Amino acid sequence: MTEHRLQHAADLRRMAEQAASWYLDQRDGLSPDQQAAFMAWLRASPLHVSEYLAMAQMHGDLSAAAALDPLDACELTELASQQGQVVPLGVAPVPRPAQRHTPRRVWPWHAAMAACLLAVAAPTLFMREPEPAAIYTGDAQAIREVRLADGTQVTLDRGSLLAVRYDASERRIRVARGAALFDVAHESRPLRVSLGNNVLEDVGTVFDARLEETGGSVTVLSGRVRVWPHDAEAGTRALADLGGGERVHMSQQGQVRTLERHADLAAATAWLPADIHFQNATVADVAQRFHSYGAPPLLIEDTALAQTRISGRFHARDVDAFIAYLRSLPGVTVQHQNDAIRIDRAPAASRTRRL
Repeated sequence: MTEHRLQHAADLRRMAEQAASWYLDQRDGLSPDQQAAFMAWLRASPLHVSEYLAMAQMHGDLSAAAALDPLDACELTELASQQGQVVPLGVAPVPRPAQRHTPRRVWPWHAAMAACLLAVAAPTLFMREPEPAAIYTGDAQAIREVRLADGTQVTLDRGSLLAVRYDASERRIRVARGAALFDVAHESRPLRVSLGNNVLEDVGTVFDARLEETGGSVTVLSGRVRVWPHDAEAGTRALADLGGGERVHMSQQGQVRTLERHADLAAATAWLPADIHFQNATVADVAQRFHSYGAPPLLIEDTALAQTRISGRFHARDVDAFIAYLRSLPGVTVQHQNDAIRIDRAPAASRTRRL
């Protein structure tokens, strides 16, 4: 049974990646041979149609449905009826018309899209994006670490899927499936994460965002995250303003169900791997990873120490072992404060006098 579930998860990830690849290729233009291969891929499984439409919906690109033009209305209805995770449409099957000798007329796509978008497995939020998003999918059997272009560190839960698009004015990420932990890089552009019918707004923090059958949840490890309805207009108040140690659960409609002011951070991050592996990483990066697991901020004050590169492995819940390692380095001092741990290196002259 376990092997079957793992294989199923691997198949879903492969189909999502294939759909994303075909979507991006369609935007660039397909040769006749590529178009034939694309149509063969669509006809191979109703899940392929569902995943492709989900990709188009994720990008807010309804015009991408025109790529399905060679599939007529009857064929789309038949494929949708074979999908095991569709929302029942409650309509009678459309009979296939007899062969006609009149020239083929394009079937109106606004009707096809209304039916087919209901057939996708999970509701998604339309996002108008002028450029294709980068697609990241989680492994079926292991958690995946991704470093985005701005330096944001993302930990993807198994089988999860993200769409990422950055431009000059903002950073947008969509949690299309599963969950991810975000360790957000500090910069001037705002970061907005779409989660079901909510949008999370953040500038420089660590938080967990999870898409669930009943809605979604957000847990803030540090910093602040504001939760908005996806259609928020100017003057709208945030649904929740979360600080470190707080968690909120939202309904499928995007309303706040519960708000925890003292969340169990250990439970919220229990899905993360037990060990932190790093190869030729800076001390600052490793310190940041510990912070992602709920440890107090490790503030590396000395620039040279922060950029020192190390390799190894630590248990994610044992920040004291990492601090003990830093103490073993020449001249390093550690100060425990109420909300952070400051790590510095004394000037060379001071170290000489102590010796």
